[in-house]
Amino acid sequence: MIVELSVIPIGVGTSLSEYVAVVMKVITQSGLKYESHSMGTNIECEWDDITPLVKKCHDELRKKGVQRINTSLRISERTDKPYTMSGKMRSLEEKLG
Repeated sequence: MIVELSVIPIGVGTSLSEYVAVVMKVITQSGLKYESHSMGTNIECEWDDITPLVKKCHDELRKKGVQRINTSLRISERTDKPYTMSGKMRSLEEKLG
C-alpha cells in the first residue's frame, strides 16, 4: 500500500523544519521506500509497518519537547496487482503522452 504521512507539531512556532528533520530521520531509518514532498511523505509499506513508524515519529518529537502533535494518514491500497509509487507515476506519464 501507499501511505501519505504528515506529522505536524503544534505550539512550537512558525518554523517547523527542525521538527520535520526529526520525523524524516525516523522515516529514513525505517528502511521503507519513501518520497517526500512539501506537505508530507509518501511511503510504500504494509499495514504492520505504519503504526510503529507513526509512534516512533511521535516519540522522537516528544523527546524534543513537543506536547501536541497532529498526524494525518491517507492510505491507498490495491490488491489486484503490484502497487508502487513509481508504478503509479509511470501509468500517469503514459496517459499524459
